[in-house]
Amino acid sequence: MMRKNKWTQLINFSLSAILCTHLTIAISGETVAQPIDNCTDSTGIQLGICVNTDNDSLTVLAQQQKQIESSGHPSSGGGSSTLDEQRAQKTADNTPDPRALAYAEWARCKAAAPGKGPKGSAASSTNYDDACPLPPAPQRGNDQAQDPGRQPTTQDILYAAATIIHADGAGLYKRPLNVSYTNKYIPSIVAVTSPTQTHVINLLGHDITITLTATSYEWSWGDGTPNLVTTSTGSVWQDGMDLNTDPRLIRHYYTPPQGWRSMLDGPYPHEDREITLTTTWSGTATNPFTGETQTINGLVTTTETTGKFPLSHLVINNTDTWEEKQGH
Repeated sequence: MMRKNKWTQLINFSLSAILCTHLTIAISGETVAQPIDNCTDSTGIQLGICVNTDNDSLTVLAQQQKQIESSGHPSSGGGSSTLDEQRAQKTADNTPDPRALAYAEWARCKAAAPGKGPKGSAASSTNYDDACPLPPAPQRGNDQAQDPGRQPTTQDILYAAATIIHADGAGLYKRPLNVSYTNKYIPSIVAVTSPTQTHVINLLGHDITITLTATSYEWSWGDGTPNLVTTSTGSVWQDGMDLNTDPRLIRHYYTPPQGWRSMLDGPYPHEDREITLTTTWSGTATNPFTGETQTINGLVTTTETTGKFPLSHLVINNTDTWEEKQGH
């Protein structure tokens, strides 16, 4: 009884105190991240994951961030990304503006590898043969006659580019990795790490840089709750950020599939979830023939996912061994 009273007094002494504790994390096949540095006793023995008694929110994200940084994964947009996240970004589905589809045949006909014109040499800027003519300019309407050898406008170039480039995703960041928890104060944090990208195409012998800039993001949580649409990239989680209140974070709280029943809920082996990020991009290019720069909003849309991950519930166990080490 004395031991229990001392433990209660310790918790009540300061709601902001950080305590080290052993955890039972009931996730099939999941490896618990190594503890962060301040979770040690006076002899330097690692004790477990840190718990903030302010709101029972575990610093699971801190541990995963430490592991990622120490593993040598490259950083993107200020946050470390895993190989799986990089793969999702590079293999994202991309869809051009429907108005660009009329340019697909012309783009394939006139395009060459960047730095090379037809037959390996630069093409003349007036080489507009009739083999694959430009479609009518959208602003003039399809019912009007159009010179098949006309000089391409900047809009023509952007729509053509949308059909031949493969846009990357915006870099979907999620923590914690490979799992989400149903505890009340443990949200899943998402962010975008690569909101701009560039591509170089060659049309009519000219290398043209296309800059894509993300303008909006739609997050689907995979649990039946409404999608979130935002213009903010969110922020990758950093030590010191409050998971539940920091305005820079984009967060989502998963709940137990059958409703909360007790602190011993979970894991849920048949309740996988998947987060999907749909990004809308504007495209900007400078016309090599006229020098005009133009931007078209909604030129490309990309879709990337986290892949399926399980839901679980963290169960905190304060062990007698840990108590004894602290002299309680």
